[in-house]
Amino acid sequence: MILKSGQVSSRFKSSDNSPWCALVYGDDDGVVNDLADKIAAGWSKAAGNARLVVVDDDEIRREPHLLSDKVETGSLLGDIEIVRVRTSGEKISKPILDLIERADQMGSGFANRLLILNGSLNKRSKLRATIEQSSTAAAIQVYADTADSLKSLVEDKLAALNVQIEPDALEDFVSLLPGHRGLANQESEKLSLYGRDLGRAISVADVRAICRTDADDSVRDLANAALDGDSERCQAEYDRVIESGTSTISVLRILEMEIRRLMQARGLMGTGGDIGRRLRPPVWGSEWPAFRARLDLWTSASLTRLLAAIHDLELQAKTSAAAADPALRLLLLNIVKSAAARSGR
Repeated sequence: MILKSGQVSSRFKSSDNSPWCALVYGDDDGVVNDLADKIAAGWSKAAGNARLVVVDDDEIRREPHLLSDKVETGSLLGDIEIVRVRTSGEKISKPILDLIERADQMGSGFANRLLILNGSLNKRSKLRATIEQSSTAAAIQVYADTADSLKSLVEDKLAALNVQIEPDALEDFVSLLPGHRGLANQESEKLSLYGRDLGRAISVADVRAICRTDADDSVRDLANAALDGDSERCQAEYDRVIESGTSTISVLRILEMEIRRLMQARGLMGTGGDIGRRLRPPVWGSEWPAFRARLDLWTSASLTRLLAAIHDLELQAKTSAAAADPALRLLLLNIVKSAAARSGR
């Protein structure tokens, strides 16, 4: 079956009409994560007691029976498990589709629930098409945030902590947010904590002080120097960032934000209007020539490959910080070399 993200609250709150398997897919992995969390919460509330089990898709690819073992085996205590797996494309589609086929034949799900997180899947995807046609599983496509959805996200996070914000400050803050939901969540949480027990509404000055730091500007300059293919400027900014004690994860997240902004701009080319103002965060008039020149150096395919490399390095940084630092330098060097080659330097 096909569900809209707005139907999640009603369809996943009761064990009677809740699909046993959900595929959440879309370009923004932050939005995918948030909706998957909401589905898991609905299943858990309906069951009264549920345990989340995260399974690695590489393990499933090596041992396909692992997924069916997790999904079909019920707890001796009667508790259900929510098996959550993030994958890409059709990497582990066969064991998933085997389970869905059997569930549809039975007309019901298994002992546990299956939650699948994926990236962009076109209509030719066998995984997507099969789940859309299933009577017991659901496919939900999510989309990148708009300015309005980001505004609602911020308002909800502030309201949860009873934090007030001036209308102009809210508009200014939303304009500074990256289009990627995961990064936007981090910035919103930082603003919420700042405003807690502040005793007044958050002002524009507060927003600028919180969101625009010298360290962030240095990391952004580093990312753009690498994407421009400017080795000397990249090295100088890298030294400045290292001196400030900025973590590898922080560098990777801002680099990812700049890459996603380039990807967003590529998608808006030819649509008319001021493209820079429609980006998240916006590119203002004085910044546009440099941004436009940078955009000419990178195709959508090359930017997608960069994102994959960043995600791999971020996982490495979380498990081994010592190994991440030289890996970051190598990544930046490769980006500089690629951009320089494209520009003919």
